[in-house]
Amino acid sequence: MSNTTLVISDLHLADGHTILDGFGDAQQAAFEGLTSAAGAAGPLGHADEIELVINGDCFDFLATAPYDTGGITDISTSLEKLSKIIATHTPFFEALRRFIETPGRHVTFITGNHDIELRLARVREEISTAIGGEHVTERVSFFPTRFYRPLPDVYIEHGNHYDFWNQAMRGLWNENGHPLDLNPSTIILPVGSHYFQHAAHHISINYAYFDRFEPSMNSMRQIALLCLLNPEIVMETAKLTMDLFSEPRKALAGLAPDEECSPDKLFEQAIIDFAALQQEMSSRKTDWVEHGNLDNQQVQASTIIEFDMLREALKLPLVEAITAICTPTTYEMGEGVALGMQAVLKQDPTLRYAIAGHTHMVRIDSVNNGTQSYLNTASWTARLAMPAPGEITTALIEWLRHPNWEKVPLRDVTQFIFAMVNSTASGASSASLCVWEGGLKGSYRVLA
Repeated sequence: MSNTTLVISDLHLADGHTILDGFGDAQQAAFEGLTSAAGAAGPLGHADEIELVINGDCFDFLATAPYDTGGITDISTSLEKLSKIIATHTPFFEALRRFIETPGRHVTFITGNHDIELRLARVREEISTAIGGEHVTERVSFFPTRFYRPLPDVYIEHGNHYDFWNQAMRGLWNENGHPLDLNPSTIILPVGSHYFQHAAHHISINYAYFDRFEPSMNSMRQIALLCLLNPEIVMETAKLTMDLFSEPRKALAGLAPDEECSPDKLFEQAIIDFAALQQEMSSRKTDWVEHGNLDNQQVQASTIIEFDMLREALKLPLVEAITAICTPTTYEMGEGVALGMQAVLKQDPTLRYAIAGHTHMVRIDSVNNGTQSYLNTASWTARLAMPAPGEITTALIEWLRHPNWEKVPLRDVTQFIFAMVNSTASGASSASLCVWEGGLKGSYRVLA
């Protein structure tokens, strides 16, 4: 019997009411095209068994009202959010129903940090009901462990476990990724989710391009850019961040009143506060461990160098300052996820592939002299090319300051990435990263 596993991640279906809903018409058309292609007569439908694995952040509960839930979520809040997602994205659930109506087709959901609510039984029941059809019970699965091995040599997990801010374990999984409670009633959200909901949500609403930049822009550079474009929102975010500390703390304590309009001074104090928050969260996150061979001293040194560079750049004329901020650099969160997944491979020589999402950036790494590979399926959300030095003009800066989503000057680099894993007669698997192109009537192209 032949088997094919298709892996996608980070669709980010929300309630459609904000700029943060990641699943629009283009995404829906591509999704219908991909699932149709995996039908019996489609170009991807030759295998006897085809499993569609949605590897975390299929649903974006964080971007769906109510936004600030105090760092926890429960059944009633989750169901309220889910009802809005389902009502907005009926065609998505219909496409899943059509997919599983074909014999041998299955769907498996894995939990991510934006849809950690999948650990709640009532949420899973409502999703199954929304998909519907007579085959939903036996052909739709929600994997309770943090990871999933659909084949003996393939390992899949979302990837947030290797991200300090978005790791989620408390009360959900043990250190090996197995569930501690199969039917929780409340869930403690990752610290990054709490920060996003309480302190940074208004930034994501007003400057949604931060979540769409390709390559991704780290938090320090985002703060630097906002110190130029909207210092008031930086100060407001700093004040809201103080609510997350266990002891009272004054926001921007070292900033004199006459320095509020000085981007470099504001940036310095904002980063001091953010670093203090990370230190406090580190003391609370007793379950956090570094993965892989991450050199913390080197990371700290690089962070200090970047901080000094950005602080000095903020003293430059506006175009030059923004050019320096938008210069691509190593995305540390992506590196952390890569190191974590590579460590999984190195610890288990029976694995050939480890597949993650979470970072929103495509990645293919060869491990152990080419005998193993780490693949990242990026995201299906809209991606915009970070402006290159020659593209940064006064007109673009004005757009960055007041984004008009009807007229976007940045290049659209959105890709609908999926991993295709085929089992072979010998039992070994063969995997490729692919991109779906052309919408409903489209086709796929192998990237690597």
